[in-house]
Amino acid sequence: MFSGKLILFLALHLIPNAKCENPLLMTSGNSAEIAEVAECVLKLSAKYFVEKKALSGSIVIININSYASTTQMLLLQTIHGGIKYSVMVKDSFYRHANASHFPEKAKNYMLILEEQSELTRNILQLNKLPTWNPLAKAVVYYQLKDGENGEKISMDFINELRHFKLLKTIIFIYSSVDKAVMAYTWQPYSDTNCGGSCTSVYILDSCTKTGLKELEKQREMFPLDMKGCPLVTHAIISEPYVLPPERKIDDGIYDNLYEFKGGSEINLMRIICQFTNMSLKILLSEKPENWGVVHTNGKASGAFAILRNDSVDMVVGNIEVTRPIRKWFDPTVSYIQDEITWCLPKAGQASTWNNLVIIFHWTTWVATFASLVIMGLMLHVFFYKESGGKVTKWPTNSLLMTFSMLLGWGAQFEPKSATFRILIFSWLYFGIIMGISYESLLRSFLMYPRFEKQISSERELIESGLPLGGREIYRPYFENNNASSFYLYRKYNSTTFAEGIRRAAFENFAVVASRRQAVYMDQKLGKGAPLLYCFPESNNLYKYGVVLLARKWFPMLERLNNIIRSVSENGLIEKWNEELFIHSVGGDETSVIEPLGSQHLLGAFMFIGFMYAASVLVFIGELSCGFMEKRRRKTWTHVCYK
Repeated sequence: MFSGKLILFLALHLIPNAKCENPLLMTSGNSAEIAEVAECVLKLSAKYFVEKKALSGSIVIININSYASTTQMLLLQTIHGGIKYSVMVKDSFYRHANASHFPEKAKNYMLILEEQSELTRNILQLNKLPTWNPLAKAVVYYQLKDGENGEKISMDFINELRHFKLLKTIIFIYSSVDKAVMAYTWQPYSDTNCGGSCTSVYILDSCTKTGLKELEKQREMFPLDMKGCPLVTHAIISEPYVLPPERKIDDGIYDNLYEFKGGSEINLMRIICQFTNMSLKILLSEKPENWGVVHTNGKASGAFAILRNDSVDMVVGNIEVTRPIRKWFDPTVSYIQDEITWCLPKAGQASTWNNLVIIFHWTTWVATFASLVIMGLMLHVFFYKESGGKVTKWPTNSLLMTFSMLLGWGAQFEPKSATFRILIFSWLYFGIIMGISYESLLRSFLMYPRFEKQISSERELIESGLPLGGREIYRPYFENNNASSFYLYRKYNSTTFAEGIRRAAFENFAVVASRRQAVYMDQKLGKGAPLLYCFPESNNLYKYGVVLLARKWFPMLERLNNIIRSVSENGLIEKWNEELFIHSVGGDETSVIEPLGSQHLLGAFMFIGFMYAASVLVFIGELSCGFMEKRRRKTWTHVCYK
C-alpha cells in the first residue's frame, strides 16, 4: 500500500526539561528561534532526502515519547506547511504491533539529539522496526554545547552510524553562537578511504534566518571510480563456476590469498572490478567445499560465517538462495540457471555376442526360419518330380540351396515348370529384401554401440537399489510425506560433492548434484569419455538461479546487479561456460573412438566356432557309425562262413 513512497524517520527522544538548550527539544523558550531552526531543518531535509518526484504523499514516522510538547507540535506544523507529508506517530520504545501492513523499507532517517550518547540508543530503537534499512540516508540534528567542535562532533556521529552500516549520513549542527545550521558530510570511498572510519568531513550548506547558502556540492558517496579499493571475495572451488587456483599470493595482509585461473564466476568478478576500478582479492579456505550452513537464527559456519561477520564482502561458488540465506545476506540477481538432479553411472554397453541375432526381433527370426523350411520343402518336391526321382528323397540339399538363395548366393535347381520358376523368383525377391535389411541394420549396430537400459527416473532408481546421497544441504528436500521421497530421505548418505561425483563415476552410486558441475566433472574424470548419466530435465529435482552472495546491506549491491545484468544480456556468461565445455570435450574426443574389434563380431566367431564343433562331432559320429557298421558286417560274414 506504500509502494513507491518515501519513508522518512524522525527519531525524537524528548526529555522534559524547561532549561534544555536544544531549540528542537525544549518545551518552552524562544519560539522564534525554534521556528527558524525548524525551518532550516525542513529546507535541508527536503534538499538531501529522496528525489523530488517522491516527496509528494511520502510517509514520515516520528518517534516520540508518550507525551506532547510545543516543539513537537511546531515541528509537525512546519512539515505539513512546507511539504505535503503523511505523518505516522510511533513510540519506538514499544515493539511494532503489526509489521505486515508496512513492508516498505525506510529511505530516510532523521535523529534529533540532545546528548551525543543518545545516538546509539535511537539507532537501536530504529533497528527494531520492520522498516530498518541501513542503505537509507541518515540525518542527525545536534546543537553544539560550550567548548564543542562541530567538525569533530560530526566525525564522531558519522563513525557511530558507520558502525551500524549507515554510510549515507549528513550531520546538521546548530551553533547558538553563529545562529546557523551547518550541514556536514563525508565521502566513504575516496582517494584516501575505502569504506573505513571517517577522518575528515566537509560542509555542504549553511542555513540562517536569512536563507540557505550552498557552500559545496555533495560528492558521490560511491563514485563510479572506486580508486582501486579492494573487493574481498571468499571463493569455494566449484567447477566450472570457480576453477582451482594457480598459486598462492603473499601480500602481507591476507594469509589465504590466491590467484585463480578462471571459472565463470571468477570471470564475472573480474568484469565487475574492471567496471568499478576495484582491486579483486580472492580468499580460499583450506577446507574444500567449505560452504558451511546458515540457520534461521543467524548462526552460520564455513564461508557463510565469514560473510556473516563481515570479514569479506562476497562469497562465490555456485550459491543457491535459500530462505535463511536471503534473510541474513544479500544475494545478487541470478546470472544463470542451473538444475539439481540425480546423476549415476552411465549404463554399460550391451553384450556383443548376440549382435548377429538381436538385429531382428525373435518373431522375425521365427517367421524367417519357418518360411525357409516351407520354401525348401516345396522346392525339393518340385525338384524331385522334375528330375524324375533321380535325386535323393532327403530335402537336405534343397534346404541348403534355399538358404543359399536367402543369403544372396547361388543355387542349381534348373526349374522347368512355370510354378517352380515363380516360387524361385519370389524366394529370390524375399531374400534380397531380408539381406539388405539385415546388412544395413548390422552396420548400424557395429557403428553405434548398444547400451543396457539406463536408469532415468526416481522410480527406476528406487527399484535398482543403488546406494545414493550427496551434499547434506539437499537432504531436507526429500523430507516430506511422499513415499518415494521418504525412502530416498532414509537411504540418503551425506557426502561432499567431489566424493559423490567420484563414486558415481567409478562405482554404483547415485548422487544429487548440480547439472553443470556434474557434466563438467564427468568430462574431467573421464577425459572426454562420458562416465555419468544425469536425469533428463523432465525428471529434475528442481531448478535454481545461481547468484553471487554479498554481505548484508552491502552498499555496492545495486551497482553489482546492474553490471551482472549487462554482462548476462550480452551473452558473455554463456560464452564462458560453452568455452569450458567445448575445450574439455574437443581436446580428448578423438581418443575415445575405438576401432572395430573382435568383440563387436563376437557372435559371428561364436557361431562359426559352434559350427566347427558341430562338424567335428558329426564327423566323429560318422566315423563311429562307419566303424560300427564295418564291424557288424565282419561279424555277420564270419557267422555266415561258419
